[in-house]
Amino acid sequence: MFKSVFKWLRAENLLVQSKELLLEMLKDDLGMFEDSVKCLWKDEGISIEEIRERDRAINRHVRDVRKKILTHLAFSGTAGLDTSLVILNIVRDIERIGDHTKDITYLATNYTVKFSPGGFEKELKDFERTVRDRIASLQEIVEGEESVKARSLAATHSQVDTTYRSMLDRLISEEETGLTKGQSVMLALYLRYLRRIEGHIFNIASADINPFHRIGFKVKKKEESPESKN
Repeated sequence: MFKSVFKWLRAENLLVQSKELLLEMLKDDLGMFEDSVKCLWKDEGISIEEIRERDRAINRHVRDVRKKILTHLAFSGTAGLDTSLVILNIVRDIERIGDHTKDITYLATNYTVKFSPGGFEKELKDFERTVRDRIASLQEIVEGEESVKARSLAATHSQVDTTYRSMLDRLISEEETGLTKGQSVMLALYLRYLRRIEGHIFNIASADINPFHRIGFKVKKKEESPESKN
């Protein structure tokens, strides 16, 4: 009996530890994002080697979470299977946010062209601030205390996507943007990295409110019952 109890407690504790690692990784993602954006605009604040090391730390956490989930399932069988699968999905998206943040730092440090978005600057800064705030919101969602916020993030994902597409369309279609070819390419890449980060934010938010098979997909509206239509 006690052996079974200890196995159960150990398995449950591994899920708790995994959740704590997710929160630590999200905190690291946010810090990396803020430092990378500062480096892109001001060419100061952090080196690519620092970002690489922080990204490697996140990757180590990913492997640790996977080991903990595998051990949990070995102890508990199918108990907690749904939670385990959700955690594995979330940890992948958190890792990808770190990867795209690293891409921003590469953009800031690997090219001689100075980043300058010209007439796109105000709209771009608003966009990146939105993405930053949405990353910050994920910590509360993963802690399990903000389902309303998760729904808000999921519901406004299409608006964020529209902002991205509007700027990209302008960059491609306008003949006179005032930007050099190099600046235009850098802006297009930066917009894409921000959009990819937003995609992973949406995936994590949807994991809180969607069934497992619909993680990363649009949240379905509940169909009205016959009674409610009358």
